[in-house]
Amino acid sequence: SVGCAPRAVLVAASFMRKRSDVVEMREHLIAHGGENIQIISKIENQEGLNNFDEILEASDGIMVARGDLGVEIPVEEVIFAQKMMIEKCIRARKVVITATQMLDSMIKNPPPTRPEAGDVANAILDGTDAVMLSGESAKGKYPLEAVSIMATICERTDRVMNSRLDYNNDSRKLRITEAVCRGAVETAEKLEAPLIVVATQGGKSARAVRKYFPDATILALTTNEVTARQLVLSKGVVSQLVKEINSTDDFYRLGKDVALQSGLAQKGDVVVMVSGALVPSGTTNTASVHVL
Repeated sequence: SVGCAPRAVLVAASFMRKRSDVVEMREHLIAHGGENIQIISKIENQEGLNNFDEILEASDGIMVARGDLGVEIPVEEVIFAQKMMIEKCIRARKVVITATQMLDSMIKNPPPTRPEAGDVANAILDGTDAVMLSGESAKGKYPLEAVSIMATICERTDRVMNSRLDYNNDSRKLRITEAVCRGAVETAEKLEAPLIVVATQGGKSARAVRKYFPDATILALTTNEVTARQLVLSKGVVSQLVKEINSTDDFYRLGKDVALQSGLAQKGDVVVMVSGALVPSGTTNTASVHVL
């Protein structure tokens, strides 16, 4: 019930071994008024890896908890487990966090080691949504420096990230939302659009765009405060809470206004707009191109 504290939107669940662990956790959250709280399952042992697919399906996201995982499985296997989990999370359009011992030396020393900096960058290049500090900020001597250096590594690595429009991350038959969002990213890349605006209620449309790692920033408009806060974890997504979206035209107007007011795009820029579940025009999403 601690996880159901007011305004909590995420809970990280340790040592998830099988699907039933996630189901039990979700039932507990619902029983305590936490039906909107997302579950981030921490994978920390071999059983969790063996049952990863079913855990992923039942969860809202995954944390690659490398500290305990490195104790439970051979250390040389950890990096391959990490890459596997990140790849599968991307395919499933679910959040993935890479955590533990990323800048471990900074618990005692101000600069990280070169391999640590490379470790953070490689997790980002693999496609992780977030990297997380633990001991470095919880008990280390240089918490602010650790956060600052990690942020710098993230920003530098993002500059060399390319969109992923190959079909390796797609199932053989795309869902309608995925097909439209993939097309939106392709269009944005060809037109060098700085922004893709997405209307979303639960966040799925925004995550479907994120799946393809567009160079453009993803601006997610939602009327759901919980969704706006949960999308903070999704790489490349900036969420904006709006009062209401009454029609497709209303979405286009709002999207353009927020794009300009936020500074994410400038007058004359081309933007791609994707209408999702918020727009009462039916379940089929649409993508369109607009000039601000």
